[in-house]
Amino acid sequence: MMLDHSYIGKKLPLIRYQVDASKIRELAMALGDDNSLFLDKEATQAASYPDIIAPLTFPTLFRFWGGTPAGAETRALLGEMGADLLRVLHGEEEYEYFGTLSPGDDITGELEIVSIDRKEGSAGPMDMVRTRATYRDQHGDVKVIARATMVVRW
Repeated sequence: MMLDHSYIGKKLPLIRYQVDASKIRELAMALGDDNSLFLDKEATQAASYPDIIAPLTFPTLFRFWGGTPAGAETRALLGEMGADLLRVLHGEEEYEYFGTLSPGDDITGELEIVSIDRKEGSAGPMDMVRTRATYRDQHGDVKVIARATMVVRW
């Protein structure tokens, strides 16, 4: 089997995500990261931030937090492309930041399928799906660009 390459260049509908202090704290706790910049407003203000800031991997939540419409769209797209969702792995992700994410940020994001490449692994073929997501705040300013690779094993 092979993924449908006609999806290369396809953009998913814009998503919206309201950054919330409770989700920042929840992710920090899930990561076991007790950095006071994620948890304590006084500490962040002492470090010249107006409010707590999100951990650097926070943008992953925008598309993959369980139960969100954006997460359902992403899973549906992978299924449409021909992927068995039980065989999809998170490969890698990198973030290019242009500002911090803090409570009250109203984020909109657009995800694009950049490429699909076939690789041969020791257990058989796999497709590498590379994506790029651009996330903007309520002022239209780019806050972060996330590049990710998902691995679809066959």
